[in-house]
Amino acid sequence: MTTGWDAVPPLRAWTVHEITGQACPCCHLTYSLAREKVTGPDGRHTCHPCTVLLGVSTGSEAAR
Repeated sequence: MTTGWDAVPPLRAWTVHEITGQACPCCHLTYSLAREKVTGPDGRHTCHPCTVLLGVSTGSEAAR
């Protein structure tokens, strides 16, 4: 199983809402206060719950 940012679907497979940064490309849900956007390398992004499931440490978690 792939983990980390490599597990995020490739950019060519994203929907319009995912391309414009309004939705998570992993779970396809819209970002909100409860589902914050986490930005990664190469323009990739996911929601915070998916970031945790993928095993990616965010900047705020790395500082702890």
